[in-house]
Amino acid sequence: MSENQIYEHYESIKNDIAAFVEDFRTDENISRMVDKHYKGIQVLFSPLIYKPKVMFIGINPGAGFNNENNKVVKRYSPLENNEYYHYDYRLAQQTQKLFELSGLGKEELKSTVKTNCFFFATKNQKELYKMLSHLKSKDVYSKSAKWTDDLVSLVKPKIIICEGKSAFERFLENKDHSSMDCGNVLYSDIKGAKVIGYRRNFSNISYIEEVATVLKDSLKR
Repeated sequence: MSENQIYEHYESIKNDIAAFVEDFRTDENISRMVDKHYKGIQVLFSPLIYKPKVMFIGINPGAGFNNENNKVVKRYSPLENNEYYHYDYRLAQQTQKLFELSGLGKEELKSTVKTNCFFFATKNQKELYKMLSHLKSKDVYSKSAKWTDDLVSLVKPKIIICEGKSAFERFLENKDHSSMDCGNVLYSDIKGAKVIGYRRNFSNISYIEEVATVLKDSLKR
């Protein structure tokens, strides 16, 4: 697939997400309820790359942009630079360490893709699910799962790293997959990709050395 084709397909996904946001933002009752928790929307935290070794999927964006700029984030397009490579907030530091331990090295982060199960920014997961409760009538769960799945199908990563147990379980929900016992590391296979999940203690990767070992082994398969 050419770069132009990737962006053409992505444009369709992006437009669908934007239309969904426009729909609930113009519903005064829903918008008023959502505004208690909603800090904006961001689809990607990286460039759009075809067939990367690794794609990261978290649960949802945090409120960092809102905290720094005092306004909601509105980013539908891919970023020019991967945030995990260019920034040093705690999860970025931990992800850089994970890549160093796995033998990939920090430079490989430039060629990874980063997204989430839900694209709506909130202060924390509790706030996310409060917000989503007001959007059930809009089929927010099924549509969010489809958008993430469409991104995965478009990007075609070799390995997917789910950033937290909840992201791992959410991403695999209703998918045909086979799991393997990897001790303290969550692991599964889906059609076309290996899925690794790690547990988190806030922004720290639990058992990071074990996660790095599973990642290194997965790259060899």
